[in-house]
Order: sequence, then structure tokens, then C-alpha cells
Amino acid sequence: MSETERNFFATYEDFEAHLQKLGLFHMDLAHSRIDAVLNEAELKRPDYPVAQVIGTNGKGSTSSFLSAFGQATGLTVGLYTSPHFITPRERILINGEMLDEEEWCDVANDVMECGGKELTYFELLTVMAVFFFADYEVDLGIFEAGLGGTHDATTAIERDLVVYTPIGLDHADVLGATVEDIARDKAGAMRKDLPAITHVQEKSVMTVLKDEAQKVGAALVTSEGTVTLPSTTRIGLTGKHQKENALLALAAFRKLVEKYGWSPADIMDWDDVKEIGVADAWIAGRFQHIAATDMLPELYLDGAHNVPAFAVLADTLQEQAIKPAVVIFGCMENKDIQTLVPKVQGLTEGAILLPQFTEMDRAEPAERLATHFDDRAQVCESLQEALTRSKELVGDAPVLLCGSLYLLAEFFALYPEFLQR
Repeated sequence: MSETERNFFATYEDFEAHLQKLGLFHMDLAHSRIDAVLNEAELKRPDYPVAQVIGTNGKGSTSSFLSAFGQATGLTVGLYTSPHFITPRERILINGEMLDEEEWCDVANDVMECGGKELTYFELLTVMAVFFFADYEVDLGIFEAGLGGTHDATTAIERDLVVYTPIGLDHADVLGATVEDIARDKAGAMRKDLPAITHVQEKSVMTVLKDEAQKVGAALVTSEGTVTLPSTTRIGLTGKHQKENALLALAAFRKLVEKYGWSPADIMDWDDVKEIGVADAWIAGRFQHIAATDMLPELYLDGAHNVPAFAVLADTLQEQAIKPAVVIFGCMENKDIQTLVPKVQGLTEGAILLPQFTEMDRAEPAERLATHFDDRAQVCESLQEALTRSKELVGDAPVLLCGSLYLLAEFFALYPEFLQR
């Protein structure tokens, strides 16, 4: 093998250019490519415990809680999530920290040496997470699924536990037109004798999960009644739904503890682990609060992008007694816009600002989106214009920015200082 072939990427910029060429939304639903690379690297069954988190909503939050419980116990935890806001490096964390560009370049070259040239965007990042976690000798690797379960790249990894967050209608163009179709696809990640755990699900979804578990011989359990959260007044993520996500993560962690016998550090006990884990879990863009500045109004950022998520968002606003004076909204063109619009309009009595995305071709054009709204809707040429206009309209009154994680990505590109807690 020549030196050029071995060093496929000379710089991190070369790697990012390769990712761009692959295309963020390109999918090829098969495990053959990722299987080949993982088998070549002898990482099809990683030498660390693996938890996979699947669902429609709450995957990122549940994964973050699970990581926080592990870290509170003293474990080294690898966390793989998606999407990212500014840099792909946000997707792969070791104990909550990003890795440097030189390491990314080295691992990307290692993947290429194992046959990674044919991997899709998401497959490449998934395999890199597997490699990174092996290099750092993590005690636990957590993999958030990208889309579905049956064909998702993370399902190609041999796992110790599958965790199911709430499943609802989303990505119907790929996964199926009904919630049962979507649940069936996500249930396809189950395997014989592989433990699976779930919490709050619609009755029809639970039926699908139970039927699939029985069919393949998976051990499906529910977390209800198995664990309790501490009576803490501090939780890292806001909203009563986050308590449900924390309960699911805690039940999943307990399942792993039973298998691997992990115990807290000498100075702590399990109540401390739960307390710290609940308080320390955090992920950007999940009902994230940003105080008013000279340039910005008081902001609440939320990645709600489907009907179940908007129901949760409305409940959280009511629970927190927050009444947005303005809503800034944008979404992808594949969303059920006619269903979402009444949900968005119900969040405020004020203006609804619709910025044109600048970095996402698959976003619904603001002008076309406006035709679905009432006369409160105002089209803005950019997110910055929408933020400036909201400040002019309401001063420091609360403004809600929601509808898509990709819209939030544009916010963090403008104001990267808010990407960290």
C-alpha cells in the first residue's frame, strides 16, 4: 500500500471535504459495507459494552442521561449522537469532550485502510465512533441510531442493550406511513437474547415491540416501576418529559450494571450517582434557555420537529409558565407542514417569523411555508434578520426558536458561544 493510499486524508479539512462529497442525506439501506469494515478491523463485536438508543423523540437526551450516569460511576464513556450543529466532531464524545482534529484525521485514515472508502456519510461516522471508543478503551459505548432501526448503521454493531425512546410519526417517507410501520422498522434492531428496554409508548407501538421481541426471542422489559429518580431539585434538561427520559436511561444503566458489576467510586454511593447523573446531563438545543443580551431577546431553543415533539414542547412551556412573545420557525421540506402549522400557531399570540435557511437546501422555502400560516407570519431573508426583528418587536420578552435541529445549527453558527453549557 502506497503512502498516499495509507494517508487518505492529510488534514482534517480533507476529511470534511470527503464528508461533504458523500452528502449528508444520502442513504443506502444495507449493512454490507459497514459489516465489511468492522469485520476487517475485528470490531464487529467491540471489546467494550455497547448500548444502542432508538426512537423518534428523546434519543439524544436519553443518551446524554445514560452517559452522565456512567461518568458519575467513574466509567469512561463514549457517546455517539447526531446530528451536529457546527462540526462533525460534536457527534463523538469521550466523557462529554470532543476530540481534536488530528485524532479525527488519524482515525478516518484507519477506517479507510479497513475498506471504508465505500461507506456513506452516516456509516463512516458510525464506524469512526466504534474505532475511537476502542482507542480510548471506554467502559461503555453509547450509540444513538440515526434513522429507524432495521437498517440503521448502528444496528450493524453487536450490542449489549437496545433502548427504545418514544416512537411516533416521523420520516414517514422512509420508514412507513403509520406509527405501527415506524415501530416495526425500529423493532427490527432486536436480536435473539439481546436485552431491550422501553418506557412510555403508545399502546399500538408497545404491541409492535412486544410482538417483534417474541418473534425473534429478544428480552424486552419496561422500565416502569423498576427505578426511581432522586428527589433532586436540579435536572440538567428541562421538562417533565426529561424525567421520563432520565428514568429510561437509569433503568438501562441498571441493566448494564447487573451484567457488568460496575460500582461507584469509593467516595460515592448509588444515590449520588443518580443525583449527579440527573443534574449533569445536558445537550444543546433541548429547551435550551439563553438570557437576553444587547443583540438578542431572551431565547428558548428547541429542536421539536414533529407532532409528538411539539406536544411535549407545548406542555413544557405551560409547565414553566413561559409564553413566547414571538416564535421563529423553520422546517425541512419532507415534514407534514399542514399538521405542524396549527401546533406552531398555538404556541404564541404574537408574530411568527419564518427565516430562509442559508445552509440547508432541503429546507422548506420560507415564502412557500408562509402560505400555510395566518397573517401573523413574516418571512425573513435569514435567521439573523429574524433574531434582529424579534428583538425590535418584543425587546427582552421570551422568543421561541424551533422546528428543526438544522435551524438551530444556523443559530449556533452565528453564536457558537452558546453551544456549550
